[in-house]
Amino acid sequence: MTMIGDRSRDGGRTEDRLVAAIEPLRHLALAHAVYALLDTGLADTLADAPGLSLDDLAARHSFAPDRLLGYLHYLRNEGYVVEQDGGWSLGAPGAEAAVFRPWYQLLVGGYAQTFAALGPTLAADAGWAGRNGGEVGAGACGMSMFDAVPLADRILETVTGPARDTPVTVIDCGCGDGRFLAELARRRPGLRGVGLEPDPAGVALARATAAQPDVRDRMRIQQGGALDAPSVEPPPEGPVVYLAAFVLQEVLEQDGEDAVVELLATVTADRDDVWWLVLEVDHQPDDPRLREGLGRAFYNPYYLIHAITEQRLMDVAAWSALFDRAGLECVVDADPDPDIDSTGLLPGMLLRRARSAASTQSPTADGSRQA
Repeated sequence: MTMIGDRSRDGGRTEDRLVAAIEPLRHLALAHAVYALLDTGLADTLADAPGLSLDDLAARHSFAPDRLLGYLHYLRNEGYVVEQDGGWSLGAPGAEAAVFRPWYQLLVGGYAQTFAALGPTLAADAGWAGRNGGEVGAGACGMSMFDAVPLADRILETVTGPARDTPVTVIDCGCGDGRFLAELARRRPGLRGVGLEPDPAGVALARATAAQPDVRDRMRIQQGGALDAPSVEPPPEGPVVYLAAFVLQEVLEQDGEDAVVELLATVTADRDDVWWLVLEVDHQPDDPRLREGLGRAFYNPYYLIHAITEQRLMDVAAWSALFDRAGLECVVDADPDPDIDSTGLLPGMLLRRARSAASTQSPTADGSRQA
């Protein structure tokens, strides 16, 4: 009998090469599938009511059973759901993805269209790639619960001292869905906050957050961008902190360095108790940290996004030069808890109007650098 081709299931060298070459396609499909698992609420249903049948799941979510079955089969083969005796449950990888869902919300929900536009956007005459601003803001705020919020809370102690009921006003110059500001308010009973957000979808989400009973008397949201911050009238007494969490990068690209300098200088010009708390990603694309761990898993694609969208990353030295131009000095420079991010690529900086031509900094007990 003549055999056409080798149908052995053991594979061969060419098949191994093919599998390796198309592995990114698997990750493309998987990232979208996991995002849908989280975004549709299906992951929550499978976690809360394990063992539901296909028909029950379809009915709860108004899904087409035949399409849902194909989707569940895919997720089962990737390990994200488990099928047993006709019932479906969330697998261990699915449960872990649910813990870290904001990263999927940012990179898939917010930036999938950005990645899809990568090729055309490289053209010399092309505009910037688009993004889903609402999902970007919501994802960024969710991620911040793990790293940036605890970091900002720790830095605020320099302003308020250890007492958490010390009055302080925080003006969030790009509040997204408001969770960042709300979480700071929950951690600090003396904090009152104003959130600025330019994206209409983000404003709606932020106002819903600000309406929650435990913060509704201490938060208000208004539509506007970071450059509108000087129009927000702070209380005449007590410390005021302008929070710029991953916002100045947008002002930098869209309005230029002079606009950043003017913004920073304007709000600190007349009072010594006004501060800037700036969080920005340190742009280090040539650093070996980008080839392993969290550097490779998150910061490498994050850097790519910012090369083709209307945002501009800079390294810490360049940011420091802008702060100097604005007449500011850095009082605290600190990193997130290394348990969640050990890269050192997410500095948090507390700035005030310079009180001397130069300031010296020395390490503090928590690893930050304080004047």
